[in-house]
Amino acid sequence: MRILVSTAGRHGATATLGQEMALVFAHGCAHVDVRTPDSVLEVDDYDALVIGSAVYGNRWIPMVNDLVARLSDKPHPPVWLFSCGPLHSLDRPVNDTSDAARATAALNAFSHCTFPGKLDVAELSHGEQLVFASSGAAEGDFRDWIRVCNWARDILACLASVDHENRAVR
Repeated sequence: MRILVSTAGRHGATATLGQEMALVFAHGCAHVDVRTPDSVLEVDDYDALVIGSAVYGNRWIPMVNDLVARLSDKPHPPVWLFSCGPLHSLDRPVNDTSDAARATAALNAFSHCTFPGKLDVAELSHGEQLVFASSGAAEGDFRDWIRVCNWARDILACLASVDHENRAVR
């Protein structure tokens, strides 16, 4: 089984989520490629795609939206989508972005999951620091590694189930 994990972000939190998922997939005996969305030209050799984007200003990274657009008009393997962020504040719920909803529909994705991210104010540009100061978000690492790994295991289980059904039909 071959799985492509493709993520984009600004400060590395989304990439580390994708890398952790790739480790789970590899541990489950899948062959995994981890690539940026702008480097994905063909997906014919894959059995599944996992695509993730950081969320800034309630939007996905443009190169992830570009990948979704490229894939939406041609055949592709099963797709799972995830968002990293936005960061929680105690008084605001985290909702799926409109980009995630559009991508889920365009790619007929099996699921979309939003994971909390990580924020280190020292890594932000001056402009990002100003946005952070007025956002109500909290600094820290909120990534839930158990939830990330469990979601990756669920993807493997789904792929194994589909593979088993395909073998039974033959």
